Amino acid sequence: MSSENPTWYDIKSETMTRDEYFVKFGDKPEIKSTFESYSPKTDVIKEIHDLLLDQNQSIKILALGAGWCKDCTTNVPKLVKIVDNLPNERVELRMLYGVKVNPYRKPGEPIWSKHHSPPETQDPKFAVTKIPMIYFFDKSGEFLGKIVENPKRFSTIEECILAFLREKS
Repeated sequence: MSSENPTWYDIKSETMTRDEYFVKFGDKPEIKSTFESYSPKTDVIKEIHDLLLDQNQSIKILALGAGWCKDCTTNVPKLVKIVDNLPNERVELRMLYGVKVNPYRKPGEPIWSKHHSPPETQDPKFAVTKIPMIYFFDKSGEFLGKIVENPKRFSTIEECILAFLREKS
């Protein structure tokens, strides 16, 4: 991949685990409801699972977002549910929250507050244009791909994960 992409090791801010995420945001009804009601595609989950084991692969995932963001409250709980259905020794999920909009920005300036958002929002490698930004890395920390706001390339997050893994193998 291009050196313009982030690596796992470019993450400088403190991140949250799955459990820390639910402690902090799990009382929001929309997060709880989405997590409980989402049913990942079992055939796709099985393919991801088999690919990770058969090819001795693992993935690292960073979800960058904010508690105020509607798309974050929709997609991050789905991502957590997907990861919960994968072999935990093969998948590392971290959340980096606290992104804040800069209400005083002038045209051409970054949308995210430089002083109140994680520094990754200002790092051109991360290229944060919308949130959530979900980044996928291989076991060595190299960039595999990203989802910007909502899955567009495929219809579900799990289908995106499978595509990124297939492209890597």
